[in-house]
Amino acid sequence: MKPSLLLACLLTVAVCAVSAAAQDATVGRDAEVAGWWEGGLYGSSVVARMEQDGQMLTGVVTVTGLGGQKDLYHVAGAVFGNTMYVLHGAGHVFEGEVTDSRAIQGILTTAGGKKLPLRAQRIPPPPDADAHPLPDPPLTPEGAAPPPSNG
Repeated sequence: MKPSLLLACLLTVAVCAVSAAAQDATVGRDAEVAGWWEGGLYGSSVVARMEQDGQMLTGVVTVTGLGGQKDLYHVAGAVFGNTMYVLHGAGHVFEGEVTDSRAIQGILTTAGGKKLPLRAQRIPPPPDADAHPLPDPPLTPEGAAPPPSNG
């Protein structure tokens, strides 16, 4: 067999395998991430409430520091099979794996490039969770003053 024909056959097989794997991951096999998750980072409590629409993820992450201060992060992302990517507008990125229906582990890369291991466990929603839907994300970057009104 000519080398160019062999290369063409190998490329065709590779494309078909990648295509089949992609279809397999998108036909109802994506991990279920919606719900409440809890982990820790440098002594701070990290609680995430995630919503899922197909492969798309949105959520609010609350980080409670050792002194009790709370920081909210509105996030968005996607899940492909068991791999998830979650982004924050400031440039923080979490890339992780849903290891089973109750655990996530991965790496949080901060906007400054620091890589931090992060694990989270699924937790039951608080008793009043349904009374508090996810808030709309702010229209301005966190910490920025809103634009002045014209009226």
